[in-house]
Amino acid sequence: MDVAASDPIYPPREDSWLLLPYARVSRGTSLLEIGTGSGVAALTAARCGARVVATDRNPHALGRLRRSAKTEHLDLETVRTDLARGLGRFDRILANPPYLPTLPEDRDPDPWQNLALDGGPDGTRTTERILAELPEHLAPQGSAYLVGSSLQRPASMRRLIDRWRARGGCEELLVSRSMEGETLEVRRFSIPSEPRREPGR
Repeated sequence: MDVAASDPIYPPREDSWLLLPYARVSRGTSLLEIGTGSGVAALTAARCGARVVATDRNPHALGRLRRSAKTEHLDLETVRTDLARGLGRFDRILANPPYLPTLPEDRDPDPWQNLALDGGPDGTRTTERILAELPEHLAPQGSAYLVGSSLQRPASMRRLIDRWRARGGCEELLVSRSMEGETLEVRRFSIPSEPRREPGR
């Protein structure tokens, strides 16, 4: 993935477009995009009538997205925070976390480019943090949609999925698309509602 060094904002790429269908939601849906970057998914959801919150640590990304939302009079709030820290619960959560395996010595010297791409040594560092915090931010019957890549260490991803399931969560591979040198995926993560108990049981 080559990102133009002159632009501090990660541009929409194949992984961005793969997540986009899950941003098309019903009017009134509360939606959070973690690490919004270019904001293409957040804007798509807001144009559908969703109540959108988009987070990022990159102030350039948030500033551009805020201006776009204001121009279109969209219900979209931008929050500069780490992942979803300080936020509540949402019907739908979207995330295209950085997933490129990156050793400390290989980090991009540009902090904004590195923020968008650096997935830690096995490519799952940010994905692991998102999954750990999801139960705090998913509304009842809510779902999260996360982009992943075959470049991430398979054993590490399997460990994260197994851990999610062991906590009672559900996980489903929705789409897989082969690109040159990698396969991109979108997985849905959810927490099933407690089954209703019949009276007297």
